Amino acid sequence: MVQPLVKENLTVDQIQAFQQVRQTFLLAKFQPEVAKAASITYWEQLTCIGFNPDLSRLEAVVRVKQATGYSGNLCSIGSHEFVRFFVDYHDGTGFHDAGLANFKVADIPDAPSPNHPLNYMATIYLNDEAHRKITACDTAVMPTVRGVLQWNSIPSSNPNEVPYFGNVLDADIQLKRKPAFYLNDILSNVNLGNIALPNIDPKTKVPVVPDPLPPVAEFYKTYQAAGVPDHRTFYTSMIPQLSGVAKIAPTAQTFNVAEISKLGINLASLGNIISKPVIVDNSKADITFEELTCVGLNTATDTVGAVLKIKKSAGFNGNMCTAGSHEYVAFWADWNNDGIFEDYLGTASVNTHDITGIPANGLFYNVAMQVDIAKHLRTCESPNVVKIRGVLSWQTLPSTTDPNALNFYGNRVDSFVQIRPGIPNTGQLGLNLFDVNGVAISNIDQTISPTQGLAYPGGIYPNAAMPFGGLIKLSGLFTNSGASGTTFYKVQFSDNNGSTWHDVLDKQIFQMIEGSVQSLVTEDPTISGGWYTYLPAVPNKAEKLSLLALWDSGNRNGLHKIRIQYTKDPLHAAANITTSNPVTVMLDNTGFIYDNTPGNTLDPTKTLDIDIVGGDCKFYKSGDVITGQLTVTDNYFNNWYLDIQPSGHIIPAGTPVSTFITPSSHTCTGFADHGNVGLNFTINTKYLQSCGYTVTLRGYDRSLVGYKINFIDGSYLYNLTDHGGAKSIGFAVLP
Repeated sequence: MVQPLVKENLTVDQIQAFQQVRQTFLLAKFQPEVAKAASITYWEQLTCIGFNPDLSRLEAVVRVKQATGYSGNLCSIGSHEFVRFFVDYHDGTGFHDAGLANFKVADIPDAPSPNHPLNYMATIYLNDEAHRKITACDTAVMPTVRGVLQWNSIPSSNPNEVPYFGNVLDADIQLKRKPAFYLNDILSNVNLGNIALPNIDPKTKVPVVPDPLPPVAEFYKTYQAAGVPDHRTFYTSMIPQLSGVAKIAPTAQTFNVAEISKLGINLASLGNIISKPVIVDNSKADITFEELTCVGLNTATDTVGAVLKIKKSAGFNGNMCTAGSHEYVAFWADWNNDGIFEDYLGTASVNTHDITGIPANGLFYNVAMQVDIAKHLRTCESPNVVKIRGVLSWQTLPSTTDPNALNFYGNRVDSFVQIRPGIPNTGQLGLNLFDVNGVAISNIDQTISPTQGLAYPGGIYPNAAMPFGGLIKLSGLFTNSGASGTTFYKVQFSDNNGSTWHDVLDKQIFQMIEGSVQSLVTEDPTISGGWYTYLPAVPNKAEKLSLLALWDSGNRNGLHKIRIQYTKDPLHAAANITTSNPVTVMLDNTGFIYDNTPGNTLDPTKTLDIDIVGGDCKFYKSGDVITGQLTVTDNYFNNWYLDIQPSGHIIPAGTPVSTFITPSSHTCTGFADHGNVGLNFTINTKYLQSCGYTVTLRGYDRSLVGYKINFIDGSYLYNLTDHGGAKSIGFAVLP
């Protein structure tokens, strides 16, 4: 990757100039300067990226550094930070787009006390299923993740493009070892010839069960060779023998101390070392093997999280075939900013193992958990900035009573975070609706205007004024919902501005998480009068995607309103039902109209079409200029481009298509730009060797079309696409 020039220490004049750019969004005016001064991190910076292998969760922590420069205060639309993730699985294909996350930022004053930097967390789930492997016990699949932070504009899908305001950060992660395999995994790679297996179902699932730890002498020899000190090697086994030092989880694998003693280990000396952790600068114990690097808050979802770095290849209580060990992070809150972390929020953990050949800069993991902050909300006029503390401890459970306590291994990190605005809730059932198809409600235009119901109405085109389609995902969290299964809700939509409402009756699969254990629960509202049962229970039980419902919007178009009704009354009496404020969304489920039937002229009934004057599949002499026409039009047009194949016959090699096809592409420039109708284009054949060619017109709209990525075990991830279309025509160039 080309290292960008990072503008961190700006002069006063530069700050004022860039502040003006941020206020007016005149990025186009500064294009020459963009090339020189890319990656300005004075206002915001991506600082950490981590991955949770058990949950396939990617997190980035972004540090927002200044009190102003974010397009308005918390009561305004403000602006957004976008993080696009890319993953390189080191299979020779380079970085692949893995998804986009975003969050709102605003001007928050540093008064009456300092409030910056603020630490925000952005989250996506990685579709890593196809890349998991049953590897050798001491190895793992370790991809590189690239995060691209860009302020107020969606980052390009080009992983090498450097943002203007923001930065690029790479981190190495570890994928979970394949937890099970199917017989077709084996049968597809084995030539059985004529051998028939009539009684074996190729979809039979065979779980991979963790091995026990090897004999203590073998384990010790391995760790001695790896340079792991004895107090780390036998830490987990010694802790239960040491009164009042720390506690380990009941599931932790240990060795018999008598067997350890037979190795010539002085148990008393070992216990004395472990009982007296060395505390450095009051915030660090031993961080030789792991270190907590960042703590942040996903403001929209009330989720605290942390990124930690694993520094060594050994010392984690076993390889990938065993249960390994756990890194625990306890979270604390200082709600009134008096320096006392009075509220223990809970503890989250991530599984770690001995892995040979980890990258020089280590492996990065994350933990996260939802917290109940309803009673700490404030209105947007009074921004609520608090400190969150994360306390890391390896194998031993962090204290739940003392926020300052450190065990032998680990450290703590304090971070300022911003609590979402709202009305304080002291006990009644409430609803925090996060987003629609990943777009925060605050970023969907709710005003009566040309952009009503569209996402990112004030953004920069083409990533602005985007409608919704396909599977519509509603994400949210009920506050004060009590035990799992004691709150009930229904999702409704209206296509006539709220005059009548219809229940969403789609069957849902909820992916529940307790600790690192996942389970699938199916709910069918058609047998319960449209009601779903709310299963999460903060902080111990969560839905993987914070999903309330997926609504299949089918072929619906135009403005629709969505609302949620909820109650704790199992009989759903009308008097006990609360109704949320409706959210208006613009639906667009109309794609391009096209086909690949050759024609001599453009078909006026098609919204995507292309022809060559004189007809398809004609012969031309080298140097001839071919004339054609194209149409790509949509109410929410995004872009079109022309591609020519085989590209290997373009001369000289590497010549861009735009050199000999004019025009070769067009990208939306504003709300009134609906594409092109009957646009003339030319192809200069002097850049083409003698060969037959296909020219393909590809067009895309801006609709945020939701869809599922289904896995064989019934779980899924949610992703977004758009409406696209393509048509190809052919011609040949003679010598």
